[in-house]
Amino acid sequence: MELKKILQGIEGIKAKGELNLDILNITNNSKETTKGSMFVAVKGFETDGHNYINEAIKLGAKVIMVEEGADIKEIAKLDEITILVVPDTRKALAIASCNFYDNPSRKFTLVGVTGTKGKTTTTYMIKQILEKQGKKVRLNWNNSSIYKWKKIRRFCKNNTRKYRIAKNICTNGKRKSRCSCYGSIISKFKTR
Repeated sequence: MELKKILQGIEGIKAKGELNLDILNITNNSKETTKGSMFVAVKGFETDGHNYINEAIKLGAKVIMVEEGADIKEIAKLDEITILVVPDTRKALAIASCNFYDNPSRKFTLVGVTGTKGKTTTTYMIKQILEKQGKKVRLNWNNSSIYKWKKIRRFCKNNTRKYRIAKNICTNGKRKSRCSCYGSIISKFKTR
């Protein structure tokens, strides 16, 4: 897809380089970068995506999107790389991804159910109502029981990434002995 089309709706872009490029992939993970990709450097909880720009360029990224205030002196010297500076790379990545994948969220309706009690009952009632109306429905839900921290560690013991994600979700960055994960429903059906 043409870079200009991908960037539609992103405000405050400052660009250096060619905008008439054909982009084959958008990623914020430098390891997933391929030739012709756009790499978006996002500041994460544990690491900063700006630290992996050189790796993304080595793997073939044609376009690098960075957040305002990032040090781009080193990559600005490279003429073959298009550099995009935006106020918020996380928000820009969301808009660019929607444009790149032809706004998939417009093709279905999403219903989320959260709360303390009654989520499972509510989601199944909504599912039944929509199915009776002839709609295609998909039900997704997270485990809504309370986990003790030891169970999470045991469940994730061989996968450090899964462990970190579970720790962040269930402790909100703090050491708590338990957490409540919430359930949700995704109702996917074509709108008329």
